[in-house]
Amino acid sequence: MIPDEAVEAAAKKLYQAGGLVVWDSEDESIRNYFRRNARSALEAAAPHLMAAAWEEGRIDGYADAQRGFDTAMNPYEGLPDA
Repeated sequence: MIPDEAVEAAAKKLYQAGGLVVWDSEDESIRNYFRRNARSALEAAAPHLMAAAWEEGRIDGYADAQRGFDTAMNPYEGLPDA
């Protein structure tokens, strides 16, 4: 499931990419249109992103374990919003 916060952020970016700028004062039906498109795109991309992240983590975790680093730490946890 894609978090609502991610959908909202993606919807705003799609909205702005179309040259529109005043998201908060836009009609709700327009915002919902962009939210539906954003959710659809994120759901399509999510399996690919998860597979890439899993593979990157597997490779990095193996290399870190070989060097004696703690592999239980999640480097993606607590990142600031983009």
